[in-house]
Amino acid sequence: MKTERLQKKNIDVAVSFINDVYADTEGFKMVSIEDLEISTGATVFSGWMGSELTSLVYGKMLDPNQGGIHWACVKRDFRGECHSLEPMQACILELKEKGADRIHVSSWLDSPYRRVLKHFESSGVKVEHGQLTLFLDMQRCEKKAQPIKSGYKLHSFREGDDQTWAKVKNAIFGSSSTASDFWTQNFLGVDMRSDFDPQGFFFAEQEGNPIGICAGLVLHNRNKIGESYLGGIGWTGVVEEHRGSGLGRALMMSALNYLDEKGIILTEVGTQFHRTAALNLYESIGFQIHIASFNLLL
Repeated sequence: MKTERLQKKNIDVAVSFINDVYADTEGFKMVSIEDLEISTGATVFSGWMGSELTSLVYGKMLDPNQGGIHWACVKRDFRGECHSLEPMQACILELKEKGADRIHVSSWLDSPYRRVLKHFESSGVKVEHGQLTLFLDMQRCEKKAQPIKSGYKLHSFREGDDQTWAKVKNAIFGSSSTASDFWTQNFLGVDMRSDFDPQGFFFAEQEGNPIGICAGLVLHNRNKIGESYLGGIGWTGVVEEHRGSGLGRALMMSALNYLDEKGIILTEVGTQFHRTAALNLYESIGFQIHIASFNLLL
């Protein structure tokens, strides 16, 4: 791959590239030529395979000591080999020369994430982790019912369970949700009032007491991939005293089986790097980190 500074003659290509790469990500807003600002202090590097643009990194100074990298992305078919790394290195070096000793990376979109971490850590750069989004190729995941220990059982959402969902969610995550909040919450861009499907929301219980939850969501408001909507996993958790019993995996597999029946081919889930148990569970199922935000301390 050849890395070079983005040239003005390629700015239209770069804008189309960013809009295409990020099109199905949560909260993305279409960019314009003006947004790249390559003539007003922005630092933009591109990676090319022959004549094909495959990666792009956009950065700029945010204040005298801090830089920002807003887009660091790779075309979907080229992810998996960390092709964003070389353009990122070039962008980071230039921001450092401009005085940055800290760089916030807000929308890294590539894989594998740990290769990026290994490179920076070996270079003496400290990484502060932010939010992670993992993707699962549903065609590569073995979807089957997960056996659970005696005394536990799973069931899908029933009429009136909005209060129960709020109670369990509060116990797991330390939140303060109410039954009415269930219908107004917006997760992964889903409108609960229009898109809610009780068959995708699951409870784990012991002797009639709900102790875990997980939701499988069809993300109708996001751009399709081919003919399929994206799927999402939300609110996965088990109350503390029942963790380690396999309920988290069983709940997730129920949600994934639901999404598979809906024809979903790609599913996402969000977490933080420090949530080791959750991250290990997702990766053991086959999810891979594809989107991340983090800080680089130079």
